[in-house]
Amino acid sequence: MSFTKLLHKITLILVLEIVLVANICADTTPLTFILDRELLKRNKYEIRTGNEIYLTALSDLVLAADNVLNNPPYTVVNKTIIPPSGNKHDYFSLAPYWWPDPTKRNGRPYKQKDGRTNPEANVIKDKFYVASLSKDIQLLGLTYYYTEDEKYARKATELLRVFFIDRATRMNPNLNYGQAILGVNDGRSVALIETQHFVNLIDGVQLVAGSDSWTPKDHEALTNWFSQFYKWMLNSSIGKEGIKSDNNIGTYYDIQIITYALFTENKSFAKSYLINNVMKRIDVQFDKDGSQPLELKRTKSWTYCIKNIRGWMMLANLGAVTGVDIWNYRTSSGKSLEQGILWLLPYAAGDKKWDYEEIRSVNLDWFIPIARTSLPVYKNVRLASYLSHKTLTSRSKKELLM
Repeated sequence: MSFTKLLHKITLILVLEIVLVANICADTTPLTFILDRELLKRNKYEIRTGNEIYLTALSDLVLAADNVLNNPPYTVVNKTIIPPSGNKHDYFSLAPYWWPDPTKRNGRPYKQKDGRTNPEANVIKDKFYVASLSKDIQLLGLTYYYTEDEKYARKATELLRVFFIDRATRMNPNLNYGQAILGVNDGRSVALIETQHFVNLIDGVQLVAGSDSWTPKDHEALTNWFSQFYKWMLNSSIGKEGIKSDNNIGTYYDIQIITYALFTENKSFAKSYLINNVMKRIDVQFDKDGSQPLELKRTKSWTYCIKNIRGWMMLANLGAVTGVDIWNYRTSSGKSLEQGILWLLPYAAGDKKWDYEEIRSVNLDWFIPIARTSLPVYKNVRLASYLSHKTLTSRSKKELLM
């Protein structure tokens, strides 16, 4: 091959590569709130350029999403036990850790056994519908974003319309009858922990927005629903109690309020809430060494410490959307999210034994996604060393794309 032809070939390859990169970079950044927008965009780049690790992860993601395509729609009207309102459209659940009092003829009022679930609480499926729906919508949204296959947006639209929009099947935008304690009350603010999954659902909606299936009319109807719901959280007597919760209940209350505000285009309120409410929780929830005393005293201490840290990482991502840096924020006494993550690390790595009460088995691998997400932020050598010893499972491969 002559030098001129070789030069022409090299030039053509370079031009094609430039065009490919330009097209990828031109992709619209997804407007998610919990999931890292730039990370999603980089993931799509890795998929398009044929990175085998990311293609394998995508294959696992597609397989899971294809299974969801056969799921029937979820609806809160599908229950035989009716809430005190007499309206099946009202969300209803029973407090999981409250049991019949054996000294009372009818068992009421119920008595608490922290961390021990009364099977009666699982008979009403509304909380399971919320969790399953949210998981499915996030999964369908991610798969649609990476593949641009309309069937995933079409299924997400079907599920969302049934649960939130269609008059015959929609849920009313309140939790007046969540986590009721028989013989004590009809509902409690702690039920807001059961709708924590909606923030993942909203990210899924953001990922199918602009598809042929999810119309502007659908989007307006859903934003109206969440506008009513977060106003109920802020103004109802039950909702107002949620903000007073000091432990993980309060964390996930904050996550929901901020996400719903952003989804309904009230960014100024979301930012103000982060600054005036969320920052204060760090002083309440963490000790200077990074431990979480309010979670450590629970009967499922490892479970709740992990859950609360994950919640704070969600808040940090929400902060990034609004211009509030929670990842690197430190209180005047030196408390921080970073310290909270690093305090858990030696236990997750097996260097220390978890001696706090945990009535379930201690699943140390729950720390893996925490380490993977926080490593690029803190560039901590110990986090890097910990992750280098962890093998990618099928589940963690999918998590690469989230």
